Amino acid sequence: MTKLTAILLAAAVSAAWPALAQTESTAPTTNAPAARPPRTPVRFTGVIGSVDTTNMIVTLKATTRSPETKVKITSTTKITKDKEPAQLADAVAGARVSGAGKKGTDGVWTATTFNVVTKPPTPKAPVGAAPAAPPAAGQ
Repeated sequence: MTKLTAILLAAAVSAAWPALAQTESTAPTTNAPAARPPRTPVRFTGVIGSVDTTNMIVTLKATTRSPETKVKITSTTKITKDKEPAQLADAVAGARVSGAGKKGTDGVWTATTFNVVTKPPTPKAPVGAAPAAPPAAGQ
């Protein structure tokens, strides 16, 4: 009789197992869309036309491809000059700048990063190019 009970119990558990596995969880479900990852800031570049240190706004000169651009510097803006920490006072008219931030509905950028570039870029060797040979002796 014990063997029969064990066999019947095993058969009942085997028959019920798929039904138990398919029951809905008690966790609430929603049809809300998945949260979007935070957007990466958009980049800006240009040449400084003027700096308003009172209102912390840098105006970039207009070019043939873009109009005059105003960039708001905040207390949280990371300012660098040639990859070194800097201050807004290091931004002078004529300097080349780049950065990232968010463009407001009024057209003014709020910078998260603001990079003043005074050194010319170092040219990169073309991919696969051999290094220049040293001059021959006696030349």
